[in-house]
Amino acid sequence: MKKLALVLGVAAAMVSATATEGMAQAKAASGKTSSTATVTNLSVQDLGSLRFKLAFENPLQQKTKIYLLDKDSNVLFDEYTYRDTQYVRAFNLSNLVDGKYTFVVETGKDKLTKDFAITTKTLRGVSLASN
Repeated sequence: MKKLALVLGVAAAMVSATATEGMAQAKAASGKTSSTATVTNLSVQDLGSLRFKLAFENPLQQKTKIYLLDKDSNVLFDEYTYRDTQYVRAFNLSNLVDGKYTFVVETGKDKLTKDFAITTKTLRGVSLASN
């Protein structure tokens, strides 16, 4: 039986992706941003089965670029949003291999990031057969 685990945040706290729906937001690292941020309340929520919800507020309705990077800074996903005061999108990341990833949200000179890693654990059990 395989059990998927997700490591989110700077502290690299490991949480089970199958047993902690909604807990990824609490475990996620604080977004990095300048002091004049126009995008606020960036959150990543674990929806279970390696599906995640990315959300943030953009009260000034500025053009915003959202992208997902792997550990080598390859862009796996990108899109722009315009005139939206709130952004909410679910991502299915079950097709990603084990490794470190980053969600990035950019507006002008402001840049917020959420780092996370995906790891897969194999759990094995032993049982004795009686004669």
